[in-house]
Amino acid sequence: MNANVLRKLICLNCGSPRLSNTAISVVGRHHKDAASETLKCGVCGSVYPYCDGIIDFADTVPISSNLSQWAMEFRPLVTFYEHIWRPMVTKPFSDLDWEIKTVQKLLNIAYGLDVLDLGCGPGNFTRLIADGVKSGVVIGFDLSLPMLKQGLRTIAKTNALNITLMRGDVNRLPFAESSFDRIHCSGALHLFPNLTRVFMAIYNILKPGGLFVAATYCHGGGFVKRQIQDCIAASSGFHWFELQELQDLADEAGFIGWQHFVRKQGIVFCVGKPEMAV
Repeated sequence: MNANVLRKLICLNCGSPRLSNTAISVVGRHHKDAASETLKCGVCGSVYPYCDGIIDFADTVPISSNLSQWAMEFRPLVTFYEHIWRPMVTKPFSDLDWEIKTVQKLLNIAYGLDVLDLGCGPGNFTRLIADGVKSGVVIGFDLSLPMLKQGLRTIAKTNALNITLMRGDVNRLPFAESSFDRIHCSGALHLFPNLTRVFMAIYNILKPGGLFVAATYCHGGGFVKRQIQDCIAASSGFHWFELQELQDLADEAGFIGWQHFVRKQGIVFCVGKPEMAV
């Protein structure tokens, strides 16, 4: 376990930063008959499985029954998500290549930065970020175990040694205050419940002077497209933002320096945490 990763983690049950990796055998719901390491809190004794290269902070979290989360757990879809499903679903409302290039520009990745890729899926953005930071810590965080396992297989082929994958709930982020230079979230913000809490949590774990960059989708277009958007929202839990809504969420959390770019209904935005943030 990377020591720099360990220093960023806190216990979800007591908030202690004293997590260690103790070599023991773990048998759990997702790790049947598998020997692994376990992260253990030195204060309350809570343990978090670390199996097959994925740290599990959500072993007991019930999976939502909405269509979006079901799709992220559906293994046949997961296998072609990155190269077929994601570009296909994005195309009517945005442009994936544009999203990637705009995100990369706004993140302004540099050697040695520590980055959290929130809602990383199979790690398509995670790998791009890792290639830029080199010696920095890159953590891919997602609730879907099938997505993370798919990402792990792809990462293994790239020899990207600075990536750590974690399974967890965005409403309970296991990270200490001021842990990351950059936080990125593309293709997932519109699926998160309790957005006020999410923005505040992101602000908290971002270092002063750090940047939060995200790509998502806004409600808009002609009558037919709006009707399609409303149907998608009703059936899948997908949230189409209003531009002002996103700005208000960022302002309320304490972010500054709002900037955004739009293509069709796709929006990529960037905000920062003040250098002297308390």
